[in-house]
Amino acid sequence: MKHLKNLSYYIIPLLVAFFNILIIIVPNAVISSAQAGLLLWFNKILPSILPFLIGTNILIHLGFIDFLGVLLDPFMKRFFNVSGCGAFALVLGMLSGYPVGAKITATLRENNKISQIEAQRLVSFTNNSGPLFIIGAIGIGMFKNVNVGYLILFIHYIAAITVGFIFSFYKRSGHILINNNISFKEAFLKLKLAKLKNNKTFGQILGESVKSSLETICMVGGFVILFSVICELFKISGIFDKIGKIIFPNNIEPYSNGIFMGIIEITNGINILSSIEGINGIIIACGLVSFSGLSILAQTSSMIYKSDIKMNLYFISKLLHSVFSILYAIICIPIFNKILNNTTVTTFNYIDNVNLKSSSLYFIFSIFILIMLSIFCKYFFSKKNKF
Repeated sequence: MKHLKNLSYYIIPLLVAFFNILIIIVPNAVISSAQAGLLLWFNKILPSILPFLIGTNILIHLGFIDFLGVLLDPFMKRFFNVSGCGAFALVLGMLSGYPVGAKITATLRENNKISQIEAQRLVSFTNNSGPLFIIGAIGIGMFKNVNVGYLILFIHYIAAITVGFIFSFYKRSGHILINNNISFKEAFLKLKLAKLKNNKTFGQILGESVKSSLETICMVGGFVILFSVICELFKISGIFDKIGKIIFPNNIEPYSNGIFMGIIEITNGINILSSIEGINGIIIACGLVSFSGLSILAQTSSMIYKSDIKMNLYFISKLLHSVFSILYAIICIPIFNKILNNTTVTTFNYIDNVNLKSSSLYFIFSIFILIMLSIFCKYFFSKKNKF
């Protein structure tokens, strides 16, 4: 491990230098991809995420977290072993998409609303893709099928809840004390006390919320542009096609480009997969959406670096999220397809001609699942990191 760490001191600067050289060699491609990333951020991400960021900051300042924490404390503790205020991150993280869940969790931790262990549990399942992106961009925009969007959304959320339940055992010690008596009077009292503690006027709160949200959204925009350029450079080089020919069998070679691009940035990767007919593209898309890609992981890292939330544990949670999404997709798609075939809806009929169990992709993903589960077990059951 020490040798690998020392090696990274030399590899990373060389990679960055190589990246800058490529920018000079192919400036036209870099400019066009940067413009595409900028337009994606301006037209899609900015209007969908910025209002949520401003609204959540205002609610946090006004003490709504304490109010919600009292009401949902029994539910969150029973299922996820997290304080009730974590429900705020769960709901808004699912509604608004990456990286709002991580941002809210980090804010709760910085304001001492939750402990470090609770923050680690919470971020594992609250930082998710939003319904607008999955249903609109992926379902309607890429797969040209709203039902595919709803299916991926359902699988994505169920897998996230599964990961949250598993992480509820992370550093659990003793019996959890759960108060089943929900008191609205106590909840409103918490809201009043929070308002009294905060001496700022609403104008000050609004100004600080807008400023903080703009800083966050601009940082997200920078990551979107950067990874759009990186994806374009990889696409021009054709390296993914060459790697795919070596690693993957001939019958799933077309998927290699989408998989590798999706690992870097999910929008480009899933867009490639949507152009290939068959069930396999949807299964891979489910895994990629849950993994989120290196671009979203970098954004998440920028959201939580000021807190004591461990990024390596979060990375493990996203791998686990991806594994469960793939498993649930394999289980749910035949059921979902049968339900649609029993109705007047025929927009999902191209799945009927694919035999999933006989495809080599099924074998590849089985091996992938076993490897991911082995890594997960080895990490969490090691001597240094015990449940």
